[in-house]
Amino acid sequence: MVDIKQIYFDLGNAVKGICDKVYPRNRPKAVDTKIGSYIAVSVPYTIRNNEMNYDGSYNYYTTTIQIEVYVRDKASSANPNGFSPSEMDKKVNAVLERFPISTDNIIITKPRVTLQTDDGDGFSVTIIQGSLRTK
Repeated sequence: MVDIKQIYFDLGNAVKGICDKVYPRNRPKAVDTKIGSYIAVSVPYTIRNNEMNYDGSYNYYTTTIQIEVYVRDKASSANPNGFSPSEMDKKVNAVLERFPISTDNIIITKPRVTLQTDDGDGFSVTIIQGSLRTK
């Protein structure tokens, strides 16, 4: 049986160390300390059962995972929009270099950069999606 907690744990550990923090499911509304960058990992889509085990239980699941990379904007008079492309590029490349992500429980392949924008709250965000299957 698929264990959502284990998927979040494995996915979070796979991208740990790239940014200051890693959050499961959603970005936090507020934090205690100022953070320069963070990653939110989620499973925002249906988890599909693909085959049955000999005893009738499902044992092979697939879904799409999402890795959101947030980097704090640094607005100044020289750079009024505050976007730091080099910092974002560094973080996104570090995530992409970890693919394929493989643990004892899951494998994530086919990374796709799907969105690069500003979140309206002082961060630039790049969303990376990948195909997950259980082992």
